[in-house]
Amino acid sequence: MSEIAGWVDFEREPATAGAVVTEMTRALAMGECGDPRLWSGPGGALGLCDARSPGPAGRALLEARGARGPAVIAFGGACDNRAELRGLPGRPDGQGDAAAVLHAYRVLGERFTEHLRGSYAFALWEPRDAALTLVRDRLGTRPLYYLELATGVVFASRPEAVLAHPAAHPALDEDGLRIVLSGIAIPGRTVYRDVREVRAGHTVRLFREGRTERRYWALSAAEHRDDTATTVARVRELLEEAVGEQTADAGRAGSLMSGGLDSSALAALLAGRREGRLATFSVDYQGYEENFRPHIVRPEPDSPYVRDMTAHLGSDHTDVVLTTGDLTAPDVWNALVAALDQPRLFADTEPSMILLYRAVRGRLDTVLSGEGADELFGGFPWFHHPRWAQAPGFPWTPTTDELVGTLFAPAMRDLAVPDFRAEHYREALAELPAPPDEDPRERRMREVGYLFVTRFLPEQLDRAHRLSAGCGFDVRMPFCDHRLVEYALNIPWGVKNFDGSEKSVLRAAAADLLPASVLERRKSGYPMTHDRGYDRILRAKVGELAAGGPVLPLLDASVLDRLREDPSQGPALSRTELELALKLDAWLTRRRLALPH
Repeated sequence: MSEIAGWVDFEREPATAGAVVTEMTRALAMGECGDPRLWSGPGGALGLCDARSPGPAGRALLEARGARGPAVIAFGGACDNRAELRGLPGRPDGQGDAAAVLHAYRVLGERFTEHLRGSYAFALWEPRDAALTLVRDRLGTRPLYYLELATGVVFASRPEAVLAHPAAHPALDEDGLRIVLSGIAIPGRTVYRDVREVRAGHTVRLFREGRTERRYWALSAAEHRDDTATTVARVRELLEEAVGEQTADAGRAGSLMSGGLDSSALAALLAGRREGRLATFSVDYQGYEENFRPHIVRPEPDSPYVRDMTAHLGSDHTDVVLTTGDLTAPDVWNALVAALDQPRLFADTEPSMILLYRAVRGRLDTVLSGEGADELFGGFPWFHHPRWAQAPGFPWTPTTDELVGTLFAPAMRDLAVPDFRAEHYREALAELPAPPDEDPRERRMREVGYLFVTRFLPEQLDRAHRLSAGCGFDVRMPFCDHRLVEYALNIPWGVKNFDGSEKSVLRAAAADLLPASVLERRKSGYPMTHDRGYDRILRAKVGELAAGGPVLPLLDASVLDRLREDPSQGPALSRTELELALKLDAWLTRRRLALPH
C-alpha cells in the first residue's frame, strides 16, 4: 500500500522542498507506514509512504536517466501488466511497477497511459523540461489531488497532505458543503477550495505555461451482440482474469466475504488460485441474527450464508462480532475523521467497516472486495423500482433526501442543494453517448448504470482505499477492472436482468462457484446493527454538541433544542443524519475549517 506526495517548482529550486515534502508524506501515514522515502533534486521533491517493504512490486520511488534527461516517478498502487510493459523495446531502469511504467513512458510517449492496467495514481517529474505529469487509473480506485501555486504544484494522495504545504490555506466554500450534502461525487472537484482532484482515466500535465488535461479512457456506448450464454461466459472470463491479475504478486491475499453473491464469487475464485486455506473476513453484530428485522435494503441477515460459504470453501474465517460499545468507542470515531477526507452520506456503516479492516491489519497484504458489482450488474434496489430508476435525477436522490431531510433541512434549503444536484445530473448525462435508435427503457437503464459508476461508486472506492490504507494493506476490487466495466455497462438491461432477479448475468456466471443458498440469495446490503441503544447514543451525542460548535449553523435549531431537552423524544432522525452531524462537526474542528458566510 503506497501513497505519494510532492512539490515541484517550475522557476526555482526551493531549498526547503525536501523538508516540506517529508512533512507532507508524514501526513499520509495514517497507519503502518514506516519511514517515508524521499527524492530531492532539481526543481523540488517527491515522497512516498509505503506500509510494506518493496516486495515483488519493487521500488515505487525511482529516478532514471534517458535521452530526454532525468525523470523521477513516485508510484502509488499496482500496475497489473508490468511484465507486458517490461517487454517493450529497450531495458527498464530497475524492477517493479514504477520501473515498468517509466519504461513505457520512455518508449510510447504521452499515450503510454492507454497501455497501463491496474489500480494506480502516480506523478512523473522531468526536471529538464520542468514538466509534471499526474496520472490516475481508469476507474479512479486510487486518489490523487493537486494544488497549483504561483510558480509550481503541490500534489498528494490525500488533500490533507496537500494542505500540509505551508503555502496552502484550507478553506471550505459553499460548493464544498453542497458536495457533502448532495450525496454525489463530482469528478475533478473536492470540498476544499482550490484543491483539485485528478479525474479518473485522466492525465494532467503541468508546466510553467499552465496546465493541460487529457482523458485517456472513457466509458462509451457500444452495441452488444453476444447472446445471453455468451455474455455469461464472457463475464466469468473477465472476472477470472481480473482476480488473477490483481492477486498475482499480492503477497498474503484474502477476501472480505459477506455471504452475498459478489464477495462470495471473488472468494471462490481466489480460493481456486491459492494453496492452503483462504483467509476470509465478515462483520456481524451481537444478537443480530436473533433480533433481525427485514428491510428492503437488507432482507436477510448475512451470518447463515457466511457459514454456508465458509463450509463450502473451507476458509480460515474471521467473524468480527461487534457491540454498540465497539461502534461508539471514541478511538473509532477519531480514526474515521482522521482517515476520511470528508464526511459522506450513506456512511452509517463506517464505524463497523473500520473495525472490520482493523481485524485484517497485519494478517494480509491484499484483500479482495466486491465494490462495483451492484453498480455494473443492477444489484441495488434503486435499479428495480420505477420510483427511483425512472425518476428525473440521480436514482438515489429520494433516499438521500429522506435520510438528511430533517436535521439538515435548513442547510439543504439555504444552499439550494437540489438545484446543485440537478445541474450535475445534467452534466453527467451529457457525457454518455447513446447508440442510435436505442429503446427508451434500455437507454434509461444504461444511464442509471453510468450514473452509479461515475457519481456513486467513486465515494465507495475512496472510502475502501482510505480505511485499508490506515490499516496497512491493499484493497483490490476486481469488479472495477476496466475491461469488465466496459463490457458490463453495455449489456442490455433485458439481458442483464434476463430471469427477473437482480444481477442475473453475474449470478449465472458464478453458478458453479457457490452453494445453492448463496447463489439464490437476494441482494442484501452491508449490515447495520439493530440495537436501538446505538441510535439513542447518537441522539444524545448530537444533543450534546457544544454551543458554538462549527456544524450547528447547518442544523435545525428546533430539533437540536428538543434533543437537548430529552434525546429519547423529538422527531424521528435517521442514523445517517445523526452520524453526519457528529462527523461533520469533528471534521470541521480537526481541519480548522470555518463555514462560508
